Amino acid sequence: MSEAAPITTSPSEAERRAGFIAAASAYVMWGFLPLYLKLLGSVDVREVLAQRIVWCAPAALIAVFLMSGWRPGWREIATALKPRMLATLVASAGFIFINWGLYVYLVLSERVIESALAYFLAPLVSVAVGVLFFRERITMPRVIALALALLGVIVQGFALGAPPWMALALCATWSVYAVIRKRAAVPAATGLLIESLALMPLAIGLLLWAANQAPLSFGADAGLSVLLAIAGPITAIPLMAFAFGARRVSFTTLGLLQFLAPTLQFITGIAFGEPFTLLRGVSFVLIWVGLAFFSWDTLRSAKSA
Repeated sequence: MSEAAPITTSPSEAERRAGFIAAASAYVMWGFLPLYLKLLGSVDVREVLAQRIVWCAPAALIAVFLMSGWRPGWREIATALKPRMLATLVASAGFIFINWGLYVYLVLSERVIESALAYFLAPLVSVAVGVLFFRERITMPRVIALALALLGVIVQGFALGAPPWMALALCATWSVYAVIRKRAAVPAATGLLIESLALMPLAIGLLLWAANQAPLSFGADAGLSVLLAIAGPITAIPLMAFAFGARRVSFTTLGLLQFLAPTLQFITGIAFGEPFTLLRGVSFVLIWVGLAFFSWDTLRSAKSA
């Protein structure tokens, strides 16, 4: 979910419509990602994470050339390999590695609702990061949104019997990743390619670790092998759709669409029968009311701009 290139011309109505459909499709695909991961329930978490990294590299390479063309694609890769840019992407790779690992673990541990909590909180955490580290001004509706989100997390802790550390860690790693990626002015697919290549040694290490304790699923079962191999396209395709859409719709629209993914994850968790008590419901209501304040303030700011 990286930053799109600046729009130099105003998109037509048809382009805006196509962009909206593409961006919404990306968030829908991200929202239904737990359904794919559930199919890998019998596979070791380490192998799932490692195979995602391994298959992301070729998928991202194809995406680079599909989105940018042959020569521009190579120029983008060359730019990404410059020392300072490479260092930034290696740092972002470290955080996306932790983020992916936590997400896969939560889904395969039947804690999809916790992952939804993380991504509901993500935009509000971004506001807090902007205020704390970039001295951005904060409006009163956003102060209320942050306060309600904090209260929601506290209530969630009481509902679970302990603070939702995994969800908070998932949210934090995504927020830090987003901040670092903002500093790397390369297209989304190119960034994903370099990040995947940077993580390849860790992926190989995870595969060796898992194989040392039990046979790997890849190669042993045809169905699971195919499912593991499509982890690359499943990661790259929504990224391409998002990049296409981000160039054609407003940031306000993108900001509101981002709630699609955690909403679908939340519904998926409920559909799979994950525990959902009244107190846990109250915590989500508090967070949703906070997000309503956030969305209202975002729309108000867009209209006055």
